[in-house]
Amino acid sequence: MTKFINKIRSDMKLTKIIVGIIFIFNTYAMIDLFFLNETLTETLHRLRMFTNISNIIIFIVVGLFLMNQHQKKYFKYLSVIGLVAILMTGIIYHALLAEPNMSFQNHVVHTINPILFPIFYYLFVTPSIKLYHMWVSLILPLIYFGIILLIGPWTNWYPYNFMNPTYSDQTLGSVLIFCLGILFPVILLFTAILVLLKNILESRLNKNGLN
Repeated sequence: MTKFINKIRSDMKLTKIIVGIIFIFNTYAMIDLFFLNETLTETLHRLRMFTNISNIIIFIVVGLFLMNQHQKKYFKYLSVIGLVAILMTGIIYHALLAEPNMSFQNHVVHTINPILFPIFYYLFVTPSIKLYHMWVSLILPLIYFGIILLIGPWTNWYPYNFMNPTYSDQTLGSVLIFCLGILFPVILLFTAILVLLKNILESRLNKNGLN
């Protein structure tokens, strides 16, 4: 497997083909998000969803790679942020929210992109981040949840019940306890596993490359 991956990485033409195919699906999601809505208001409403934000991030990451910006220092951190966000999107949606007869667009943003981006990340994003930098994966959830909770009393809209202080017998305190005490630690643990797997893979690839 390591020889196969090193072979793919060394073949720039094959790399561009694989990444290009992934980018096509990323681009489809962006076209649907920004250009196929009936009104600007609908676009703005869709931009509030974590699913669409995570798809925007991976679109940027893959686009940067195709523009040869992947050697920039920030790229590996942005890639991890996108990896965790898009995997959360796919896992949570299919575990809790998915309905029968999903549309193709739904499959792209909730199934196809959450599968393709990890393939892109583990194949092409190098070097990996250090384990003690895994906290970067919390940047997006912190900003997202913070904004939603801040403007929620004015918009009267929350994307998920666990973030809604007005749902059932929940309060702002209980929502914060859940997010800060349970959800974010789970995200950190999830990130740690992903980073460890990446570091193990890169270590084996480097050893194989020296043989």
